[in-house]
Amino acid sequence: MTPFAAGLTAQRSTLRQEALALVKHALLAGEFKPGRVLSANAIATELGVSNSPVREALMDLVGQGLLEVVKNRGFRVRENTEDDRREIHEMRSILEVSAMQRLARRGLTAEESARARELCEGSLAPDRVDGRTNTVAYLDADHEMHVYLVGLLGNSRLTAMVERLRDQTRVGGALVDLPREQVTWYSSEHAALIDAIEARDETTVGRLMQRHLDAVHEHVADDPTD
Repeated sequence: MTPFAAGLTAQRSTLRQEALALVKHALLAGEFKPGRVLSANAIATELGVSNSPVREALMDLVGQGLLEVVKNRGFRVRENTEDDRREIHEMRSILEVSAMQRLARRGLTAEESARARELCEGSLAPDRVDGRTNTVAYLDADHEMHVYLVGLLGNSRLTAMVERLRDQTRVGGALVDLPREQVTWYSSEHAALIDAIEARDETTVGRLMQRHLDAVHEHVADDPTD
């Protein structure tokens, strides 16, 4: 069985997009664990659609580094090795730290600042993050805020790469077991990061962003499945 509550009813191109979104969410939420083999036929049956858009969606997820093709079996949830995690961390450090420092040099308009603050506050107050479901919601909101900030630089390729690497960090639910105190810390770091960007303090922005990424890497590096 797959963790989808309802079927899909849209046109094929949209079905592909909706199937991709549903399966990706399940991957990032840990509904599908690393190493599990998924069947396009089984997922399509549960969603009440034909096989083609689901298979296309799963192939899209292969291209995003979240699934692997298993000949004659289906699609396997990617298992990040120690080297995978190190490479992802290095790439995110190169891209995201530099991006936030560039954003600090550029500065924020009043509208951009207000939106960044809104997304920061929307990443769930720490006292509301209690349990796996809320942690997944926090991680989704965290993703939205960081991608928004990178997107302000106007480089669609950079934004897409950052988004892909962030998804690869979370594949198989790698961060859903974050302890509550860790989520509280991340929440406070968000506000401090936006403060530093608004102040155009590149040094502090770089330090905060790197510290943020290092903490994530430290957590996923302790993955007992490796």
